[in-house]
Amino acid sequence: MLSLPHFVPTPVFRLLGLVPPPHALVWVLPTEPGVDSVLLVRPVPGRAFVLALDVRGRRDPARARAWTAAVARLRERYGAPALLAVCPDRATAAWAAGPFATGLGSWPSLSLRPLVLGPTDTPPVLTAPAASADLATAVLAALAHARGSRATAALAAVNEALRTAAPETRAYCTSLLTAGLGDGPASAAWGRLTELRRAVSGGR
Repeated sequence: MLSLPHFVPTPVFRLLGLVPPPHALVWVLPTEPGVDSVLLVRPVPGRAFVLALDVRGRRDPARARAWTAAVARLRERYGAPALLAVCPDRATAAWAAGPFATGLGSWPSLSLRPLVLGPTDTPPVLTAPAASADLATAVLAALAHARGSRATAALAAVNEALRTAAPETRAYCTSLLTAGLGDGPASAAWGRLTELRRAVSGGR
């Protein structure tokens, strides 16, 4: 498994009502259909859990059904997982919170309630030192604010922080942001920033 040094998903602990740990070990698990990324998070101290992460820029009932299937498979394989949907606007975030019921008639055999991180749930991280101190929060917040007026500043802070990140973490964050931003001004800004970083850093 690929490890992600210094990548503690602090917002997830807060959404779960837990105190963020001082340290966590995080590994990237094989990608599951229906989500963008799957992480194994082991808080130190604390109990390990699996986090499925998906970035959604619009309502998508088909994706919600895929979330349910992905969580069911992850539960069978790893135990109790959590699903985090990151949404760059309030309307999509409200929809993504669910619940999404699966069953017959009025009887929900299974009901999925994702954790949701939107633009109202965490402020953007706008300086490189702050992004370096809590890289996971900076990355997730940048995705959540991708359609806001401070999107470019948030992405610039993350990009600068990635210069000194471990290679594995740098590659994961770059890939997640590239995929999660989709099309639009924030995606174009991120492309320019990453090209500049690689040019300055000799291809890293």
